[in-house]
Amino acid sequence: MSEVLLTSAGPVCRHLDLSTGHLPVAERDACELYLRSGGTAGRSCLGGPYGWMIHVPTEAEDVPHDVSPELAALMAQAREQDCYYIHFDRDGPIDETLPFYD
Repeated sequence: MSEVLLTSAGPVCRHLDLSTGHLPVAERDACELYLRSGGTAGRSCLGGPYGWMIHVPTEAEDVPHDVSPELAALMAQAREQDCYYIHFDRDGPIDETLPFYD
């Protein structure tokens, strides 16, 4: 993965921007569980009313074992594009080449 761009405002990291529809329903539920539980259960993420931001490990072997194959594939794609996060937004772009679960 490429280096983080350092600016006078702080570090800048790339992210893959996708519609929430590209995240399998079980993974969406796991994100919501994480937020409701205060970070004690579910999928580690940052979240808000319109979606989630999920960290992409720099190495494939560091992907959590409970990540679905679908999310693992999205993480691999994000890594290939030097992204540190995947931003799933309900109004985010739909990539016709990727599975859509909505």
